[in-house]
Amino acid sequence: MRWAWTIVLGMTLVTTAERPAWGQEPDAAGATDAPGASMATTDTATPAAAPGREQVDTAGSARRIEELERAPYLPQIFLHQWRYREPPIAMPESRSAEQQVAELTLAEAIHAALEHNPGIAAQRLTPLRQLEDVRIAEATFDPDLILDVNKDRTEAPNSSALSGVRTNVSQNFNANVTVKKLLRTGANFEIDFDNNRLVSNAKFQALVPQYKPQLLFSLNQPLLRNFGANFAYLLVDISNITSEQAQYTYRAQLANFVQSVVLAYWNVVNARETLAVRQKSLALAQQTLHENTERVRVGLLAPVSVTEARSQEAAREADVIVAENALDVAQRTLRQTVYLHRNDTFVPQRIDPVEPLRVDSVVVDADQALAVALERRPEIIAQNLDLRSKNLTARVRENQVLPRLDAIGSFGLNGLSGNQVPVTLNNGTVTTSPFGGTYGKSLDRLTSTDFYSYSAGVELEVPLGNASAKAQYAQARIDVSSSELNRRQLLSDVTLEVQKAVNAVITNMKRLRATHLATELGEQNLRDQQKRLDVGMATTKDILDFQDQLTTARGNEVQAQTDYNVSLGELARAQGTLLDQYSVVVEVPGTRFVPWWAKF
Repeated sequence: MRWAWTIVLGMTLVTTAERPAWGQEPDAAGATDAPGASMATTDTATPAAAPGREQVDTAGSARRIEELERAPYLPQIFLHQWRYREPPIAMPESRSAEQQVAELTLAEAIHAALEHNPGIAAQRLTPLRQLEDVRIAEATFDPDLILDVNKDRTEAPNSSALSGVRTNVSQNFNANVTVKKLLRTGANFEIDFDNNRLVSNAKFQALVPQYKPQLLFSLNQPLLRNFGANFAYLLVDISNITSEQAQYTYRAQLANFVQSVVLAYWNVVNARETLAVRQKSLALAQQTLHENTERVRVGLLAPVSVTEARSQEAAREADVIVAENALDVAQRTLRQTVYLHRNDTFVPQRIDPVEPLRVDSVVVDADQALAVALERRPEIIAQNLDLRSKNLTARVRENQVLPRLDAIGSFGLNGLSGNQVPVTLNNGTVTTSPFGGTYGKSLDRLTSTDFYSYSAGVELEVPLGNASAKAQYAQARIDVSSSELNRRQLLSDVTLEVQKAVNAVITNMKRLRATHLATELGEQNLRDQQKRLDVGMATTKDILDFQDQLTTARGNEVQAQTDYNVSLGELARAQGTLLDQYSVVVEVPGTRFVPWWAKF
């Protein structure tokens, strides 16, 4: 499965006042009608999300690549060579912040974070950059067109008495065209079309000016090193595999980020519920203080009971202050993780979780979870691709150990023409060249194939020792062994992660039942002690102690619920199905365009 994964931009978030109920028709802004589905903005075409499965979008990636590959016009590039102005880097107002509060479910918070978080936006560009490496590698098969126009003039004293002039004067005008290309067989193919116009004052120059075109085809085909069907294309294959590996690596980073959003979301819920527990505990202490004050006033209790109750009230008020700070820190962490903002606000919008903690039991199969992880974990797929890349690289390095033996051949067509100039020989005979005519006549003689040239041969190069190629081959083999060992270690780590995640889910399910029972019993014990206090069989300290036990039980239950929900997300991440769970829309670069000249 050769898919490249990046996350699509696009989710319309609504504030507290705007948020529609699930099941309503989507509005013009793009709100969806299914929980957990990815929502798209009006400028991003996103396929409909099927619950429980990640969605694929090739159009978004194509648009992004097209935008990134858009280069300035040549005149602009030329001007930048002489005058370049760095773009200004604007610093936002440090106190600017969104004042609205966004009430989001967990799925909405995840999709908002994937759209707005700048860290994920930066990671999203890595697969696109790797894709450009493939284009760079494939560019070696692009043909090169070379145009060469030059003119020269030479005046030199003549040492030959036969030329008839004391000073040789010659002028050459050359207009040459060359096309070069690397073939997939490793051969270098070249076509040269040379055009020479010569004007000379030599006495026996029968054509002035003289036109001499030449069409030359040459081929340099390796027979040992760099030889093989599509061997030269292996470097492109390696770059392509590396690009695909980067895409799966990014997908693993994406899953880790989603899990961090899950953790931040439930931490806010946990802090909020913990604060509620502490506030209830403070309210109980305040109620006890009030009741004891009344009992002391009527003489039913000693004044020390008021002191005990006031001491507990102060201690629990401190607990409330600590819980309030913990809630503020958790909310700020979630706010920065989601990074929901509008315009140029620096401090993102505050997020208010509206999804309750899940307490229903799930069925967990450790063997099935491991089987899914071995098939779906992007880290394993990326490591498999790394091993493939290392094996191909070793194959290339092995070939470089061979000596270089190249078959060299060329075939050319020649033409000649010019204005005929009568030449008087020493015996008085006047003669002319049989190849007179215009430049067009020289081309006719070239294409007649009456005048040709060819060459053929072999060239052998044997490096003595060949230490560099052998060392690089050894390094490639070491890289293969290292990749194989890393793969084994990764499989072991994934197995351990899945087992720990399964155990955590099972343990937290048991904790849910135990802590819920402890809370119910703590409430019953407090009611019983209150009745005993009313009849004088219990003290204020007894009441306060049972209030502390109830507060601890309630806090343990909230923590167990939070740990259970976090462990469910961790299990999905360990199996490689976390993106499926929230129907994340991922950008997959479509079929890469390969120009026709790179196919041979």
